[in-house]
Amino acid sequence: MNNFKFYVLGNYSPNIRTFGKKKSTCYMLEGFSKTIFLDFGAGVFSKFIKMVKANKISLDNIVIIVSHNHIDHNFSLISLALYLLNYNIKHKKKIKVSVILPKRSMVYSIVSRLKYAFNISILNEKTELYIDNAKFTFCKTIHKGESYATKIEIGEEKFVYTSDLARYSDKLKDFVYDANSVLIDAGYPSKRFNSFRNYHGITKDILNETSKLHVGKIYASHIRFFSKYRDYINSFPKKCKTELVLIDKEYNIFK
Repeated sequence: MNNFKFYVLGNYSPNIRTFGKKKSTCYMLEGFSKTIFLDFGAGVFSKFIKMVKANKISLDNIVIIVSHNHIDHNFSLISLALYLLNYNIKHKKKIKVSVILPKRSMVYSIVSRLKYAFNISILNEKTELYIDNAKFTFCKTIHKGESYATKIEIGEEKFVYTSDLARYSDKLKDFVYDANSVLIDAGYPSKRFNSFRNYHGITKDILNETSKLHVGKIYASHIRFFSKYRDYINSFPKKCKTELVLIDKEYNIFK
């Protein structure tokens, strides 16, 4: 299982001060026969294309799973579509990238028209994806609009990416329970942005709930600018078997 890793291409929250300057949410999964991206947010295309040009990833072997509609999770799809248009014309090819995303979203209405660039699949709770010996399933989360968490299972090993999370539902607790690792977009520090109930949760509450779900590790992400790493550390339960990891670059998924 140690061959399976995720790389942080971007994990900044959206804000007028950071948009266009900082890379927002995108995680690349390695160790599968396909290169898999969990979200494809604003600013990450420059990193992505560097890897393509360095032959580290192949354009015809990519799957992008988009959790929800917000631009910090999907905006680089537009840049990718324009790149594929020029690339296919120049090289006389018909390469398309597989994209899985919720239908009830603005991004779907845009991306579904770019059929020259993308093979589109609908993301919902009935969606199941199999890549090699890995099973991908999805659970709806409480966040503004239609949004989904992703679970990857290989044998008894489980990895969950929550995407943005306002608070836990009972269904999501069951979905996350007993995972080896949870990559969690938790939210804001205590007493900040409380009014945005269906957007992001309060850091303290999300981490407390996750630590009760018998998970091995929590990878804390998507917190920059709006909050600091210390907000996570200060609010994490002191006596807890779950390990809190503050992420930046490259990590094993299961171990």
